[in-house]
Amino acid sequence: MKQVYKIGASDDLNPSQAVLLIEISEIHCCFGIIDYANFMMVQFGYYTVDEKDHGDILKKVIEQHDELKQSFRQTVVGYYTNENVFVPSKLYRYEETQNLLQSIYEKAQNIVVSESIPEWQLYNVYHVPTQTHGLLSRRFATGNFWHAYSIILKNTIVQNEGGNLVIDFKKESFMMVAIRNNTLLLAQIFLYSKAADVLYWLLKTCQEFSLAQNEVKLTLSGLVDKRSAVFKELYQYFIHIEFAPVDNDIQLSRDFEDYPAHFFSSLYKLAVCVS
Repeated sequence: MKQVYKIGASDDLNPSQAVLLIEISEIHCCFGIIDYANFMMVQFGYYTVDEKDHGDILKKVIEQHDELKQSFRQTVVGYYTNENVFVPSKLYRYEETQNLLQSIYEKAQNIVVSESIPEWQLYNVYHVPTQTHGLLSRRFATGNFWHAYSIILKNTIVQNEGGNLVIDFKKESFMMVAIRNNTLLLAQIFLYSKAADVLYWLLKTCQEFSLAQNEVKLTLSGLVDKRSAVFKELYQYFIHIEFAPVDNDIQLSRDFEDYPAHFFSSLYKLAVCVS
C-alpha cells in the first residue's frame, strides 16, 4: 500500500479518552484520532492500494499502526462504497433488502447493511465486503458504523435555491451528493484520472437534473485546493464554489497547520455520530 499522508501523533493521548474515526473503501483507508476532552484531531493517516497489494488494506493499516489496536472511548467507521439503494422509510422492509440489492448488483461475498436516515425519511441499504466487515466487527466490536452517503446527509446542508453539489475528493475518486429543494437527487462515487473527468460528471449531473451551472452551489472537501487542476477546471464553469468549513466543533492540532482544514472533512463529519 502507499502512504499518502501521515500527520501528527497520539503517543501522549490516553486511548480511553480518545475517539477513532475510520473511513474505508476497496482502494483507500484513512483514519483520524481525536482527543475527546477538547475534540481536537491529533493524528491523521491516509493510505491507498497499489498494484502489489493482495488482501485487505484495512488489515495492513492496522498492522502498521499499533495505536489503532488500543481500546478507544469510541470508534466511528464510515464505509465508502458504491453499491447501495435509498429506500423511502414508508416503503422499507428489512426482509426485502438482500433481494433488492442483488437485483441491481452482482452477487458477491458481501454483507447487507441497512441504516435509517430519519432527517431525510430514507433508509440507506448497501453492501459491505464480508472480510472488511468481519475485521471491523472483531477489532471494534462497540463501534458505530455508517455509510459515507448517510454521513453527508446527517450533517447539516445549507440549502441553496439553485441546488447543491456536495463533493468529497480522494486520490483518483470523488463522492458527489446532489440535492435540490430538500430532495436527494443523486449520491455516487466516481473514479477519475484527470480534471476533465470530474468536470464531465458534474456537468452531466447538472444536465440530468436540470441544475443551472450559474445557480448550483458546489461545496468541495477532501484532497483538492485552489491550486489544483480540478479546481481550476471547475472554476471556469461554475460560479458558486466554496470549501467545506470545519464543523461539529472539531479542532486541528498544530501538526495540521500546513494543510487546508477541508482536507479532513470526511473524517470530522463522522464526528456527528460521536456521543
